[in-house]
Amino acid sequence: MPTTLFAKKANGDNPFGGGDNTPAASESSFSAAPAASSFAAAPAPTPTTITQGAPQMSQQTSAPQPMYNTQAGENAAQGADFVKNDNTDWINKKWRPVMGWVYMATCTSDFVLFPVLWSILQTLQGGQVTSQWQPLTLQGAGLYHIAMGAVLGIAAYGRTKEKVAGAS
Repeated sequence: MPTTLFAKKANGDNPFGGGDNTPAASESSFSAAPAASSFAAAPAPTPTTITQGAPQMSQQTSAPQPMYNTQAGENAAQGADFVKNDNTDWINKKWRPVMGWVYMATCTSDFVLFPVLWSILQTLQGGQVTSQWQPLTLQGAGLYHIAMGAVLGIAAYGRTKEKVAGAS
């Protein structure tokens, strides 16, 4: 969509007043009964249409070219060493077991450790246990367990597919 801009005059005058050679518009010039201002004397500005992209270039319908096929891309790629991703980083290899250990630690804490500590704290404070621990991961309809089950299930399925395909 073309955008219309008003060009500045060559002599530096601004068609809206306040230019180099015209006095700035006063507050009274914007009232219901404007006084004589630079708006009346200024000729109508010439609209300039600017379109998105480069208007000088012709648009050709051809196959899309890669992003690096530009002069800037060629300059940036000069002398660059391209590294093949061989997935040997520890995070690529170990994320599945880490997710399992995190889930196991969360469940152990929320269902074993925290209830025991909660009961001990109540006993030390008041001498008796009056309320039981409410597991944090079961709040919100147990969405945490549903999400972790999905992540671990999909991870196990994906790893099984990798092993069947022969990946180590």
